[in-house]
Amino acid sequence: MKGSRNLGQFLTIALALTPLASAWPGWLPEVDSLVVRQQDDSPGTETTPAPTSSAPKTITATDDKKDTTTTKPDEPTSTNLNTAKPTPTDEGSDDKGRPTRTGNSTTKATHTTFNPQDGAGGVAMITPAFTAGTTLYRIGDPTPITWVWNYTSLQGTPSAIDVLVSCSTASATWTLTQNMTFEPTATFTWDTQKYSESAVASPLLVAQYTLLIHDSDSSADATAEPGYLAPFDGFQFGLYTSRPYQDLGEWKCATCSGALGDLERQALGFAITMSIITIFSFTWYVTGFAALL
Repeated sequence: MKGSRNLGQFLTIALALTPLASAWPGWLPEVDSLVVRQQDDSPGTETTPAPTSSAPKTITATDDKKDTTTTKPDEPTSTNLNTAKPTPTDEGSDDKGRPTRTGNSTTKATHTTFNPQDGAGGVAMITPAFTAGTTLYRIGDPTPITWVWNYTSLQGTPSAIDVLVSCSTASATWTLTQNMTFEPTATFTWDTQKYSESAVASPLLVAQYTLLIHDSDSSADATAEPGYLAPFDGFQFGLYTSRPYQDLGEWKCATCSGALGDLERQALGFAITMSIITIFSFTWYVTGFAALL
């Protein structure tokens, strides 16, 4: 009796659930995701659907920085907008190898090469003239020394001019001026009096000197280039010091002597001896010749 009652309750619940099974609501998961049906063409094989991601990811990459940004659905997307690239600058140099710049940019200068057959530029003295011979200047003279020259066969203009004098006796070189403005006809004045008063430690010697002229960007011993100014050392002059005036009657020679020296005495004795021999020889010859007659 009790078993029939339980069976009746089970059938009643099953009949109540039958309409629910036929009308599956849309807010529940799909039936296929809960119950896997058997395929007719491959019996015994079950297919499990791949899980889907509940939080999709967005990846943004840039070519320059190689940055990767991961964003969530609720966060804004970040993109690197810095696409600027550094602009390389070329280091330039002038005709002497030094860098030249104009503002924030670099300008590259070139060194002009001339025809080797043209030869290098030179210096031609005007004052004093080349034919004047060796010129002498007095050290401390109130009148300054003036030199005038021009340039020959120049194709490349020097940036500036240096003027020096050298003395082989003292093995020294004196710089008279540096970075003198280049002019086709140059004039330089040297005040030896002012120089002697200021240069006490290195005074000028009584000796022969050589005038040196060269490009300020070069040196006195640089190799000459075709079309450019070659170092000049073709003018020599002498410097001497003056002495106070002295009357000729009061002047005495410190190295002079009134007595004869040894060489003078020997020469005088030899002359007297030869004279005596000559006289006796001539007398004997005349006497002997007369006796024969």
